[in-house]
Amino acid sequence: MIDHASTALHSNVPQVKGQITLRRVKPRYLGSVRFFKHLIVTFVSVMMILPWGVVAFMAGKEETRRTESRQLEAQLIVTMGELQSFVNEYEALLARIDSDDAENLMLVGQLMDQLEIAESLYEFESAYGHLHPELRVEGPKEYIDSSRTVYLTFDDGPGGYTKSVLDILQRYDVRATFFVVGYVINSPGREDLLRRMVEEGHTIGVHTFSHVYKDVYSSLEAYLEDFAKTSERIEEITGIKPDIFRFPGGSLNSYNERWGNTIISEMLNRGYRYYDWNAGSGDASTEATVDSIYEDVIRQVHGNPYSVVLMHDGGGGRQATVQALPMIIERLQREGYEFDKLTNQVRPTVYTTAGYNRG
Repeated sequence: MIDHASTALHSNVPQVKGQITLRRVKPRYLGSVRFFKHLIVTFVSVMMILPWGVVAFMAGKEETRRTESRQLEAQLIVTMGELQSFVNEYEALLARIDSDDAENLMLVGQLMDQLEIAESLYEFESAYGHLHPELRVEGPKEYIDSSRTVYLTFDDGPGGYTKSVLDILQRYDVRATFFVVGYVINSPGREDLLRRMVEEGHTIGVHTFSHVYKDVYSSLEAYLEDFAKTSERIEEITGIKPDIFRFPGGSLNSYNERWGNTIISEMLNRGYRYYDWNAGSGDASTEATVDSIYEDVIRQVHGNPYSVVLMHDGGGGRQATVQALPMIIERLQREGYEFDKLTNQVRPTVYTTAGYNRG
């Protein structure tokens, strides 16, 4: 009743000049509660989408690097095949040379011509052959079948936990691969650890001498210098020249964007093979636990036809790695997996950001 009366009264009031009329004012959006609600929703949405954008960007770069590496390796394999055919021809020519044969001079001349062609092929597309010419090894002729094989690899040693790792591997009769850091070898007892690795059948590969990314990847010359110091130290101690290596941080990282492809091309040309990983243990994280290391490795190995597992025996506290290692070996052995060491006849793994843990 009161509402009807009020409505009627309001409708009967004459609108005269000077009278104040009440009007409904639309509230301001900017600075309102609704504005801040929308702002928060937008911010959260962007933060949810941004990481996927970064992953997509990195994946695109990764695919480009992977394609270029495959092209370089294919080119190298073709070149090595051509070289082998020349070697066969050298041997055939040499077999025909006889000191009493009137054709000797002609045959020797043909041999020299073939050698010149072979040398030009061997140095294909390399303007850096004069840098550390001692860094050259024989590349693989073919790759082996690695189905259901697990390659345990340990980075950043030899360190305070390397002996424990070697003891465990010996207990289970497992061979593994150690990518070593040059400067730590000079610590007391570390040379003996390298000798033990060789004596017990493990592979030693080059990781880096300094492990300082900004220096190692500052140029091709800097990388070769760092690599040569580490390789020379390993050979000096063990008598074995390493022919495989692992890039500090993996082959795809923000420090080697400028020189990465050039380094890969040069090292492949020199016969070396590099190995990333397709199963990361996560043991470099300060939050890693025995259970997390075990679960990460098992889960990723189950998803691969063969696995190169990234672990660490140096570069920090690795007690969790040491404790998880027997659990990992026992579980995978029960499931029928084989363990082996890397050689350059193992097909290099495809690096993935999904399995990323800094090496």
